[in-house]
Amino acid sequence: MERIKSLDRYQKGILLCMLIMATAFLAAYSVTISRVGFAYKDTIFVPGREDGSTVYSGRLKGRQARFTVSEDKTVLFQYGDRTYGPYTAREDPTAVPQNEEMAENMVGLELLEGDSVLFRGGLLRFDNGYWLYNEDGTTYGFTTTSITSGGIERDENGNVIDPARPSASEILALMDGPELTHKGEWPAWFGAVLVCGLNALLILFADELFCWNLGFLIRDAGHAEPSDLAIAGRYIGWTTLAVLALVLFAVGLQ
Repeated sequence: MERIKSLDRYQKGILLCMLIMATAFLAAYSVTISRVGFAYKDTIFVPGREDGSTVYSGRLKGRQARFTVSEDKTVLFQYGDRTYGPYTAREDPTAVPQNEEMAENMVGLELLEGDSVLFRGGLLRFDNGYWLYNEDGTTYGFTTTSITSGGIERDENGNVIDPARPSASEILALMDGPELTHKGEWPAWFGAVLVCGLNALLILFADELFCWNLGFLIRDAGHAEPSDLAIAGRYIGWTTLAVLALVLFAVGLQ
């Protein structure tokens, strides 16, 4: 306790900030990691049951959004006052791209948005997911886009891309029952706390560490005093480590 009292205001401030960061992010990580659901556009949609359907609810860019997946695998997406769908899928063997060498392992299907065809082609399943191939053999989802000066995204044909509209792969994932996940990783929190602990030791035992390092270079290092430049380096190092811990805390929540 006496060692802490002997510190100046800046040193105490850094220690206090690191303690507040570790405590605040502990609460944030606990809440974030416990929120398990369907990952969509950097948002977690938490599943629930309503009237026999599975509903994935969340907030997208500050607005309430939800996917409703009925028992017959029909998907409806509601975002604010807009509604997308209903999306339905049906198998169609003739949709498999015939010139694709993996065609015999594909399932032909057609995904509809209302009466419009959103995707038609083949689905190739793997142990950890699947790939979609358009009917002409091209890989689904690989298109060239551009963003205008007004921030509007357009596809290669100049059509405006609705950033909220779900893709065919995301809709099919919902129909199959998506793999649930969460944001945040505890190792990042522990790593940031480790940085905070190291920084605290560097602050609390700055003089002892200074003399210990000099002991490898000179005699009677215990009577040496750090220069103004060395002291400034200490403060820069303490501040840098505190900022590094903050960055680790924040990145680990993504």
